[in-house]
Amino acid sequence: MSKRSSESIQTKKNWLELGPVYVNRVRFLLAGFYIIATLGSFKTSTTLQTTSYLVGITCMFLYGGLQAYLFKIGRLNAFFPKLFIVLDITVLFAVTASGLMGGSTVAADLIKSPTLYVLYYFYVVYSAFLFSKRTLLTSTYYSAFCLVLILIIGYGQGVSFKEAEGLQSEKGTVAISNEVFKILFLICFGYLTSTVLNLLNEIKNESEEKHKLAELERENANTLNQDLKRIGAELFNTLKSIRELTNDFNFQIESQDVSIRDLTEFVSSFSESIQTSVENIGKQHSQITLLNHKSDTLKLSIAEIGKVVEDLNSNMSDFQDRSNVLSDTVKNLEERLRSVNISQKEVSEVNDIMAEIADRTNLLALNASIEAARAGEHGRGFAVVAQEVAKLAENSNENATKIKKIITTSNRYIQEGTELASTALNQTETLQSKYDLLSDVMKTATSKINSQKDINNEVLEALDLIESISKVLDQESKVLDKDKEQMVAVVHQMEEINRKVVINARKMDDNTSSLENQAKELASE
Repeated sequence: MSKRSSESIQTKKNWLELGPVYVNRVRFLLAGFYIIATLGSFKTSTTLQTTSYLVGITCMFLYGGLQAYLFKIGRLNAFFPKLFIVLDITVLFAVTASGLMGGSTVAADLIKSPTLYVLYYFYVVYSAFLFSKRTLLTSTYYSAFCLVLILIIGYGQGVSFKEAEGLQSEKGTVAISNEVFKILFLICFGYLTSTVLNLLNEIKNESEEKHKLAELERENANTLNQDLKRIGAELFNTLKSIRELTNDFNFQIESQDVSIRDLTEFVSSFSESIQTSVENIGKQHSQITLLNHKSDTLKLSIAEIGKVVEDLNSNMSDFQDRSNVLSDTVKNLEERLRSVNISQKEVSEVNDIMAEIADRTNLLALNASIEAARAGEHGRGFAVVAQEVAKLAENSNENATKIKKIITTSNRYIQEGTELASTALNQTETLQSKYDLLSDVMKTATSKINSQKDINNEVLEALDLIESISKVLDQESKVLDKDKEQMVAVVHQMEEINRKVVINARKMDDNTSSLENQAKELASE
């Protein structure tokens, strides 16, 4: 709950409790007045009157103190003040009734006393402090009723009610018309006071409504003021942020202005570069066209090299086949020569055996000749046989010697042929391995030539593509050369626009600063 709402409720509470407080104050004043009156009439009053005065005063102090206590602890409701006003009238009636017990003269003087009448007016008036018409009329009628009872009690005490001139000074008599008029006037006064009370209630209600409206307007004004302060603070912060953004924007614009100047210079330089590029692209297009024509010659040369390599591979394969046949022939020759060499060794061994047989035969012939000589005439025929055997052994020995020479010569030739065949075989194998290496090299060369052929085909295709792109670039460069002047004009226009933007941004910064100061003043109010 806000402070203003608490103040409004407190004001309403004061309105409701203000009447009982004033009523209680008047009550204590009346009680004090009663004490003074009691003390002043102590010697002339009877014991009953004095006792009734003291009891009444005591009762007024008691329930007046009770009302003050209830008000202090905050438990005073609307019923108790109304009840205590009725008790005030009752106490006044009881005190007055006790005073009537002093005889007709005392009773008549008391009835004609204006003080009694005024006191009832007091009670009627301060009952209006409760701002209740019903309470006011109840007090009025109850007071009138008490006055009627006082007249009745006075009549019982011997007071004479007459209608004649000079009755006011006559003891023991009361003019009935005066008393009736007093009662009726009291009732009229009550109604008049109730009318005034109605007016006061309406004024009070209107005042409360106005007060509520004023409080509401004040709350709205305070809320509006706080909102304005908040909006001013937010506006100040926003403008501060806008100013920061504006400063950053100005910095960016100024940086952009510098960048546009650099761009202008760059565009000028770029325009010159475009002109140079157009010329270079034209030259490049001519060179690419010439290179493309030369690439056709390269393509034919690569095809011829590929054909030559294929023929060389075919010849190398045929030569390798012939080399394999020669190698096999040399191997067979070497094996046959080795076989002949082995046979020659066997023949030499047989020849050695024959030479040994010839030597033994010759020795036997010699022995036979010796024995034939011993035998004399009888051994002559045996001696002839021995001579023929000796000749045969000598011929065999000579033939074995010749055969041995021939075999030795043949073995030497066969050995040389075998060595030559081995050398030829080794050379053939070496040549075969060289042919194998050469074949591998030719295969690798063929593979690389084929790869080179594929690469050259790709290069040729790339050259064709480059030529087409070069044609497009040549055309585009010519178009770009035509548009460069327009691009330079656009850049200069951008530079002029950016300069105007810089001027407007500075004006915006000044306006933002002014708004920021106004928002700061609004937030501080």
